[in-house]
Amino acid sequence: MARTQNRLTDFGKTVVKALIEQDMTKTELAAQIGTSPQYLSYILHGSRSGEKYFKPIVAALDLDNQQTKSQ
Repeated sequence: MARTQNRLTDFGKTVVKALIEQDMTKTELAAQIGTSPQYLSYILHGSRSGEKYFKPIVAALDLDNQQTKSQ
């Protein structure tokens, strides 16, 4: 059986940190941006690019573009 990637990407780490700071769950963020919690997890772990969700995630968490540009 193939083992999947279990580590967060740099972007994923930034998102998780912001979620903690804002007392928000991944499920709440997923609902806000219009995707499933599982797909959000795929994005945060790098299994999916989630390109169309990048800007909505940044906006929902009010992340600074400088925080996310290098990721």
